Amino acid sequence: MEIFSSILIALFIYILGIASPGPSNLAIAHTSIYAGRKAGICFALGVTMGSFFWGICAASGLQPILSRYSELLYILKILGGLYFLYLAYNSFKMLIKKEQKKVEIKESKGSLSKYFLSGIMMHLLNPKAIAVWIAIIAVALPNGQNTMSIYLPVMICLPFGIVVFIGYSLMFSNEKVVNKYFNFKKYIDGFIGVIFSIVGCKLLFDVNK
Repeated sequence: MEIFSSILIALFIYILGIASPGPSNLAIAHTSIYAGRKAGICFALGVTMGSFFWGICAASGLQPILSRYSELLYILKILGGLYFLYLAYNSFKMLIKKEQKKVEIKESKGSLSKYFLSGIMMHLLNPKAIAVWIAIIAVALPNGQNTMSIYLPVMICLPFGIVVFIGYSLMFSNEKVVNKYFNFKKYIDGFIGVIFSIVGCKLLFDVNK
């Protein structure tokens, strides 16, 4: 029974973390608004797969590897910082585009696999995602368990991640929501750009820590 109560606590932490506004959710919302529902869902699935990858790595004992080969985390922070700054640049670029008061949602004609890979890349290059999963695994399995049960928290959290991330893409590809967004476009794009800039700069300035 102890393991199930621990997993419930870990699941609560996970849902709280992914449902609260953060870089991934903001990127899903932005993609859904500007590229349409299909692109937003593909991006959301990419984010989920990236999260699942780090969850499996954390359950497999990633922390000792990162401690021993600290240069891997160093490289990851640099790449992640640069990628988030690139996302910030794209958000700020939206500020200078001609403003619209109303919009008809048009599905992107680009390859959907591009959005899926972008979602994966965003999560893989975010060291914070690793830290969150390591904490979740530590909470769910405080005393160490057998080989099969260490992956149980990841398998339980995964479907909730899919629901939450795809929920964001569906919500922000709704025409009414998008039209509300365009009423405050300047402020929202600026806010998203600032958040991405802060995350990117923090990763770059933390490389020696």
